[in-house]
Amino acid sequence: MSVEFPPVSIIACTRNRSSFLARTCEEILKRGYCGSEWELVIIDNGSTDDTLDVAHAVAEEHPDRVRVVVEHRLGLSEARNRGIAEARFGLLAFIDDDAFPLDGWLESLVAAFDSGPEVMCAGGPVDPMFEGELPPWFRGRYLPYLTVWDLGPDPVELAYNEYPRGANMAFRKEAFRRWGGFSPYLGRKGSSLLSCEETELCLRMERAGARIMYAPGARVRHLTVADRITPEWLTRRFEAQGKSEAIVNWQHAVTRGLRIGLVGHIRRWKDAREERPYSGKLFASCQRRALIGYVKGIPHAILRTPVYRPPIPWDRPAPWVPFA
Repeated sequence: MSVEFPPVSIIACTRNRSSFLARTCEEILKRGYCGSEWELVIIDNGSTDDTLDVAHAVAEEHPDRVRVVVEHRLGLSEARNRGIAEARFGLLAFIDDDAFPLDGWLESLVAAFDSGPEVMCAGGPVDPMFEGELPPWFRGRYLPYLTVWDLGPDPVELAYNEYPRGANMAFRKEAFRRWGGFSPYLGRKGSSLLSCEETELCLRMERAGARIMYAPGARVRHLTVADRITPEWLTRRFEAQGKSEAIVNWQHAVTRGLRIGLVGHIRRWKDAREERPYSGKLFASCQRRALIGYVKGIPHAILRTPVYRPPIPWDRPAPWVPFA
């Protein structure tokens, strides 16, 4: 006998990714999810190619399941927040437009919320899927910067600094009513590679006592295109990570956070320089760019990013510096 799961809104944000979006939608729509009520909401973030046409074609073929919404404000956080506003159901599952769910994805993701009403977020593993051959210089330590994430076969409760990845995560809609949406100061926007919007949101939730779960059966494959397996792209990605970390540290631990985070980046750069015979020159260069990004991010954070103020007085202060 099939199990009925709570209604779920699946949100797929996209911009200029028509070929990947078509496959992602196909993988989602063919699975069925035990006959439970669910919808797929495609948020087009101002695409300039044929992505919107592909999205409308999917919706026309599946009018009872799929809706298309256009969000003209540029940025992944803006697109996700539009998806939150448009979602009809109380559980929201986010998937990237280049991530392909495996059997049992949504069922496993939703089941992670069965632990209790205080579970506000869950996420599952993200497996790598590469376009073409990996170059000989590539090392496994670059994988986290390509959204590869796997904590093993057992469900566990998550805390900083292991939170679900944006390619494969779910939330109760109530969480956004209580703590707000994704920060517009973080996340991809145009050519910017800023990230950490999921981390910052989960920090807000954890500080308030919410629980976050790892769902090992909710697995997706995440495609990495060939132009991201280059030294040029990786150094840009590390620099953007450094800037993103400065913003989060400022938002949640102000000047103390910025100071401790800076010390951590200097240490990681020095360690990478000493490890060059093992890690290679590129990794040291990436850590240097991360440090540069962090330093650039400090004035940006102080001047342009508001400090997070918990909405209720009994929210716990962060007992850590987010990126130390």
